[in-house]
Order: sequence, then C-alpha cells, then structure tokens
Amino acid sequence: MLPITRMARLKSATEAPALTAQPERIEVDVGTSQQGQEQAIPPARSLRSPLTWVSLASLALAAVYARVPLLDLNGGVVGGHLDGYNNMWNYYWIKTALFDLHRNPFFTDYIYYPTGISLRFHTYNPLNGLATMPFNLTLGYIPTFNLIFLAAPVLTAIFSFLLIRDLVGNPWAAFAGAVVATYTDYHITVFLAVGQSNMITLQWMPLYLFFLFRALHGRPIWGHDDNLVGRENRLWPIYMALAILMLLFTTLTDWQYLMFIVFVTMLYGAFVLFTRRTRREKAYIFARLAGIGGIYAAIVTPPLLLPMIKEAAESPWLDVSYQSVQHSVDIGWLANPGMGLHGLLILGMAVGGIWFTFRQGGRARETGIFWLLVVAFFYAMSLGPIVLLNGEETGIPGLYALMQNLPVISSGRDPARFSLIATMGMGVPAAFGFRALLAWVADLRSLSFRWAKVVPAALLALFVMLSTSKVMAESGDARISPPDWPDFYRQIAEDKETYAILELPIFSEAGRGPDHYQMYQVLHHKQRYSGRLARDRKLDNPNNFVKHASLFRHLWMLEFPRSWTDLYYPERDFLRRTDYATHGIPILNYYNTPYIILYKEAITPENWARMEEVIKRVLGEDAKPYFDDRLMRVYKVPTVPPPSNPLTLDVGEGWHTAETGPDGKVYRWADNTVVVTRSGYVIKPTAQLYTMNLSREPVRAVLNFTAYPYKEPRTLKVTINGYEAASIQLRPEEGPKPVSLELTMPPGNNLLDFTSPEPPLPTDNPQADARQLSFALQDISLRLK
Repeated sequence: MLPITRMARLKSATEAPALTAQPERIEVDVGTSQQGQEQAIPPARSLRSPLTWVSLASLALAAVYARVPLLDLNGGVVGGHLDGYNNMWNYYWIKTALFDLHRNPFFTDYIYYPTGISLRFHTYNPLNGLATMPFNLTLGYIPTFNLIFLAAPVLTAIFSFLLIRDLVGNPWAAFAGAVVATYTDYHITVFLAVGQSNMITLQWMPLYLFFLFRALHGRPIWGHDDNLVGRENRLWPIYMALAILMLLFTTLTDWQYLMFIVFVTMLYGAFVLFTRRTRREKAYIFARLAGIGGIYAAIVTPPLLLPMIKEAAESPWLDVSYQSVQHSVDIGWLANPGMGLHGLLILGMAVGGIWFTFRQGGRARETGIFWLLVVAFFYAMSLGPIVLLNGEETGIPGLYALMQNLPVISSGRDPARFSLIATMGMGVPAAFGFRALLAWVADLRSLSFRWAKVVPAALLALFVMLSTSKVMAESGDARISPPDWPDFYRQIAEDKETYAILELPIFSEAGRGPDHYQMYQVLHHKQRYSGRLARDRKLDNPNNFVKHASLFRHLWMLEFPRSWTDLYYPERDFLRRTDYATHGIPILNYYNTPYIILYKEAITPENWARMEEVIKRVLGEDAKPYFDDRLMRVYKVPTVPPPSNPLTLDVGEGWHTAETGPDGKVYRWADNTVVVTRSGYVIKPTAQLYTMNLSREPVRAVLNFTAYPYKEPRTLKVTINGYEAASIQLRPEEGPKPVSLELTMPPGNNLLDFTSPEPPLPTDNPQADARQLSFALQDISLRLK
C-alpha cells in the first residue's frame, strides 16, 4: 500500500487533469504568481523539455517502424503493388488539377477519359497532396511518399503525448500512453504493408482532441511532482479556432477519421450531462461545443458535405455497405488479448489505470469512465453490422448496423477501423496505469536524484519495447515495389501536346495491376481511358464510357471469357454493326488517341491474339508496332479524314443471345429482368444500343428496326441519352411492326434505350427456359437522313 503522503500527492495529480475540470474556478496568472514561476515546467525550447526528448524518441520509433521504405527511399513505393501507387497518384492529381490545369481537384478526366469521374468518395487525401507538394517537386514523388510513413507516426505520437499529458500530467506516463495510441493497433502494420498513406495520417485526431479539451477546460499548468498549479483559460478562442482547423484537416484527410472524432465529441457532450456540474458550467461547455460545430459546418457544408450527400443519393453504385461484415473485427479475436488488438501487458496496464482512477474518485474517476466509454463504444462499432465469431456470422446485430445504410456512411465498408480511435482511447488508461507504476516504484525505497531519472526511463524503455515488439517485427515484412518506368512513357513525356492513350487491357487486375499502370501517368501526363478508384473496383459506375462506347467496349471485353464476347459480338446479329475498317481510326481520332499500348505482362497469349486481331481490323492488316520492348507494344494511330457516314452502331447491355428465326433473320429478346444488388438497390435494366456521332455537330439520323411483343400487347419506349424519342404500341396479332424514327444525334457517344413499362413474362417452359421475355427487335440500322 502506498504511504498516505504519496497517495495524497497522486490524488492531486490525477484529479486535476480530468477532462471535466472546472476551468474558471481554478486559474492562475502565470505572469504574477510566484508559485507558478517556481513550479512551472521550463519552456519547450529548452533541451530539457519533455517535448524535446518525446520528439526524438518518436522519431527513433518511427524510423524502426518505417525502416523498409527508409532503407530504399528512392527504389520504389512501399506497398506499391497494392494501394501505394494509387495513393501516390492522388498527390500527383491534386498538384496537376490545382496548379497545372486550374480545375476542381475533386473531379478528373485524366482517368476514365473522356467523361471523367468524381473523386469525392475516392481515398483521395488532398491534405497530404498539398502538404507534400514542395517535396514532391524537389525530392520526387517516390521518396516523398515513403517519408510519409516516417512523418505521420512521429506526429501521431507527439500529438498523442500532448493530449495525454494534459490528462495525466506525468510526461513519462504520457509518452507510454502515446506509444499505445500510435503503435498498438493492428492496422498500423496493414497501412504500411499496403501503402495506405491516407490511413497512416492519424495525427490530426489526437491534435483535435488536444485543442478541443483545452478550449473547453483551459491549459493545465504543471509544477514539480506533477502537481497542478492551475489552469490558464484566457486563450480559449485560439484553442477553439485550432480545433476547427484540425476538423478541416481531418476532413481533407479521410472522412472516416472525421466521423470518428465527431463521435468522440458527441460522446463527450452526452457524458457531460451526467457529471456533477452546475447548469452554468454545462452551458459553458455546450456553448463552446456548439461554436466549434457550427463554425465548422458553415465552412464545410456548402463546398464539401452537400455535394457528397447529393452525389451519394444520385449514385447508388457507391453503396458498398454490404461488404462491411467482411471488414469487421472478429469478436473471438478481439477477446483474446494474446492474439487480438492488444497484448496482456497493455491490457494489464490499462486495467490498472482504470482501477487507479476509480480509487481516486472525483474528477480522476470521471476521466477514467469517459475514456473507458470511448474504448467500449469504438470497439463495439468495430464489430460491424453482424457480430463475427471465429470467422462465422452469429446473426447478432452489431452497433454499426444502426448507421451502415445512412447516406455517405453507406459508401464505407471498414467498421474494423473504428478500433483505431479505441486504441487511442486505450492510451489514456494505460498512461494512468504507468503513472501509478512509477509512483509505486518510487515508494519502494528512497531514490537519489540520479536514480529518480534513470528508473522511469528504464521502465518506459522496457514498456515501449515490449508493447511495440510485434508491430516493429511485422513492419519489416513490408515490400518496396520498383516503378520500372517505361522508356516509351519517358519519350511521350517530352511531348507537351494533350491527348489520350489507349492501354490494353482496360480496367484489368492483371500484370502489374491497375494502380501501377495508373501511376505511370505521373511520368507521361497523358489522359487514360482506364483508371483505379476506391469505390469503383468492380466498375459499377453506370457512366463508365468504355463500357458503353463502340470499339472501346469490344477491346475491354476481350479480357472476358469468349462466351461473353460471343454474346455481344456474334458472327451474325440483329443490326448492322460498326465496321472497324471504316470507323475504327476515326473513332480514335475523334477522341484524340494517337497510341494503342499493350502491356505484355498483363495479357495472356490467347487474349494477345484476340487483341491484335481487333487492332489489325482497325489499323489494317499491315499495321506494324511503333514501339516494342519487354514491357509493352505500341501502335501509332494515323490521322484520317472523317468518314462520310459519321454514325456507328453496336449492341449494348440488356439483350438475350441472338437467335435466328424461320425466315433466316436474326433477332434478340430484350432482357428487362429486375436485379436487386447486394446493397438492396433495385436495378431495372434497359435494352441498349450504343452509337457515336463522329462529327463535331448534331446530325439528323433515321433509326429503323422491326419490333414485336411477347404474348401480350405492350408499349415500347425509345429514349436517346435519357430523353424519350418515341412511344410505340405493339400487338401480337399485328405481327412484327416496322418502325422508322427520326432522331437528332449529338456529337460523341450516345445511348439508345428500349424499355417497356409492362413487366416481362415467363416462357411456356420455365424449367427449360427460365428467361423473362418482353419484346424483340430485328433488322436494326442507323443512317444519316
């Protein structure tokens, strides 16, 4: 048992830093108080300042953690074979959009060319792109990217130290808690291994909480033996402004991290309601919380939040919440401290810290309770929408199920990341536990001044080594992926003209992967039809140009099984298909595409032959490679005059297999089967035709076809680019009905949709033919009027 004098001293040290301290009742004028002058900690600029050695220790730990990228700083990107090069491209795009093209950085047409795509739900991290821009332009993108994995953990540890020291007081204990907060969540090794520089940028969360609690409760002033001298509360407007700034920084880092600290703030506001405070004291806290939230919302809502909500509402394909179960923490793993999120040492230290704060009572107990709530709440959220036990779904709904389908949030799929803020919360009770350990050791016997400094340092070094040993060992497994810059891209990088390159295969996972091929844009600066986005890995975006455009769709589908290409490109079909010999080069000319590039590592021998066959149909049988090396083969596209007939026509989605009737004519039934996605989104597909107008002006055209319904009368609606062009009544007794429609075709790519409001009907023999049939078309042609 601790001596009474020591217990009294500990009580004063642990009550004072509580989050719930009353700032206006405990205040010291540090400029005039002799006691404050005698006991105040030396300024941070002193070499003896705890912040100095905390910074050095944090740098040393981060250097061990990031040793793989540091030892090969310019050799390639850490985790580049996974997400690293995609994140590096993000920094390239923010620089290119803002300073080269002077465009909105949240939209790009440099990938997904020519229509482009929004980046609002991409793992974009524009703040990192802005902060690293001077280094990217001087050191280069690759070394700068690798250095993020050194800088971010250093800052996270330092800012966590500042936060926890305000709560615990003792700097040794605060650093122990900061190490727990920074390095003991399993995600820290994942972020390094996969190159997620956006997710490793955790530092703004503890810094926000540091400024938030100072804005609410003032700055604690510590004296000798970690006794609280008082609280300086005159700078609360500055701390409020800095807290708002950290909210903005977090917003421009990762929206999930923003959600985490908003939840902590809301949890603290609810917690204050149950503390022993006067109405005036609670009103004081809520007024400042409201001020921070209100100012932040006024700044962020118009340019960022409202567009995200609007985009989420209009783009149901962004909903990936159905994947949340697979990205949740398994409760069996979490409950095993030897294998789960924390080892026995950290868990024991945290439990000891909670016990210690409960024994002290008062404000110390409130602090312990609040951070215990933070840990419990965020670990509960990390379990996902359905609790998993040893990899199996238990059927028990999790806390996350209450929010997974909310707008914007439904675009996330990683509830396991809630453990990051829980780990940060674990740092506080662990620091209290370490503080109690230091007090217990100090009371074992009277220590000289020298040993009074050595023993805490030794205990801290031992704790840090044991608590981070697993993370430090696993961080050595990270891999560097060399860029292997292609010589051809070095060549076209010298060409200052703006144009697009057509890389094959399009949107493929093969070879070096889409992230690596996208990264090459950092070198060549040319627009790409392909691309890689966090929320479109399955190409669910219905506005994807390649999937709906003549020639490009065919080239994209050459990576698919032959059964797919046979479905859409049979030898005989129900329309006069685009003639590549006539329209192939004009299509590429129209979209300003002078080069076709084949990545050798990404194409199988069978698919290589298929691609070369289509390319030679476009460029001619005598087409020769313009450039050829171990990485790629390049064909140059000549410039030709526009064709006399600028219209193309190809089969799109929503059709059953082509069939031949008794009269020898080919027809297709529309496939209007309703599809319900895994996220619950109902898709009512239309039967589509794709056509291009390769002139630069609208043209009048005539669409001819023959239509007939299945069994019952129905209405056939024809739309062009979403606008209704005709409504045609079909009756079985009238037989096939010839239709001729005059249309205005805008320049570029156009979509013709054929739908019927009446539901499709089953066939006469559903067991042999399970199709749902509605109407059929044949003899389709499109010509200039």
